[in-house]
Order: sequence, then structure tokens, then C-alpha cells
Amino acid sequence: MKIETCIQSHFSEDKQQALIDGLLVIPGIWVSGKTYWMKQGKEKLLLEEGISLHLKQEYDQNHTQLVSFELTNHHNHPETVKVLFQHRSQYWDNDHVSFISPSEDAVFHMTADQVHLVNGCMGRGEVRKTCTVQPLWNIYKNRIWDCLESGKIQYRPMAKGNVVSLLIYDYHFKGKGTFAGETWVINGKNDAELIHLNSSLLTGKIIN
Repeated sequence: MKIETCIQSHFSEDKQQALIDGLLVIPGIWVSGKTYWMKQGKEKLLLEEGISLHLKQEYDQNHTQLVSFELTNHHNHPETVKVLFQHRSQYWDNDHVSFISPSEDAVFHMTADQVHLVNGCMGRGEVRKTCTVQPLWNIYKNRIWDCLESGKIQYRPMAKGNVVSLLIYDYHFKGKGTFAGETWVINGKNDAELIHLNSSLLTGKIIN
């Protein structure tokens, strides 16, 4: 499999939403052909679109940070909305590798001394989860999309260097309502342990 290598660029750092052992997590919303990133705070309200996103950190233990979220359509008409979560290194690291694991349906971030597993689950309803790994500069230039207007994401399974992974949830509202979901990051040094913890979260078991 081809690994895309992404070199350092000179973009300034944004104020970040969360930091998990060197991994930055930034949520966002796509709706009506526009992307909005939450640089700070736990709630985002798009008045014109009638869409809001509320975040709540459930727990941070055993090398696992889990965040629940609620996406609400405040209008009575149908709407398609995407919730996005960026995951990227806090520092420039040309040896950082990120890839999508088809067998686990999750994303891995690997550095010299840490491994992060990124995943999540969705509430009931017409919801779909997708993942992609992109060069970091694609975020700043809004090039993560094959088609921004329709919300078709550009799929890339692996990259090395200054990269960002994206976990994307597609929600299809039939009218006014709320969808719920969860996302998490597990970090450690043992792949097998991370996979076990991820499976426990997916099956709703308590992690001891």
C-alpha cells in the first residue's frame, strides 16, 4: 500500500479543543456545503442552518478519553449534516504514521513511543461513519473534500508525516430532532491492548 508522506509547512497553530497525550482533537460540522470547526468551547450553534452540536466528556481514565455528543436539527425540514473529528499530532513529526484499519474499522496514529486508536459509535437512526487520513495542510485549504457542495469526503487510507485523520458521522434528519453519538481516543504502547479496550467500548462493557 502506498504511504503518502507529508512534509512540514508553516501554518500557525489554532486554539485546540482537546489534547490527549500529544494528540489534538478538534470537532466540526458540515452542512449545506460549508464546514465549521470548533476551535474552542463545548457547543456550536449555527443559527442560519438551525443546527447545533453539544459535546460532553464522559470520562478520561485507563488511557481512554470518551466524548459523547448530541447533534440537533432545530428546523422542521429535512437536513443532511456531518459531524467531523480531527485527530492530529500536537507537534510536527515527520515520522508520525496514521492509517485506517479495515479489520477494526478504526484509525491508528503511531509515533516513536505512543500508539493511539481512534473510533466511535453512533446512536440509532440513519447514520453512517467514515474515516480518512489527509495531509494536514488540506484542513487549512479545505481540500479534504472530493466535492464540498455534496459533502463527499476525499478518501485516503494512510499517510506519514504531518497528517490529520478524520472520523466523520453522516446524519440524515427527516425534520426536527436530535441524534447522539460517542467518540474516543485510546493511547498506549501495546496494539493488542488498544484493540481489546476498543472492543469493550463497542460492546458497552465497563473498562477495568
